Amino acid sequence: MNKLLIEVYVPAINKVYDVIVPDDAKVYELTPLLTGAVERLAEGLYIANQATLCDGETGKIYEGNVTLEEMKLENGSRVMLI
Repeated sequence: MNKLLIEVYVPAINKVYDVIVPDDAKVYELTPLLTGAVERLAEGLYIANQATLCDGETGKIYEGNVTLEEMKLENGSRVMLI
């Protein structure tokens, strides 16, 4: 297991967060973790009922059963939490 430093952009609050995540995490596992972290970091500005993880450049929604490694994400990759 390797760690990746990814950039998480949250358009709902127009904020960007740098987060270290394991590259073997599946999207369905990672999405609630990122959502919880953003909710804490945003100090009440962001409350998500259901969040979706997308490619930060194209907006393509990531499949839930795929790992970050399988998606070929690397350090510095940008994702969106919508």
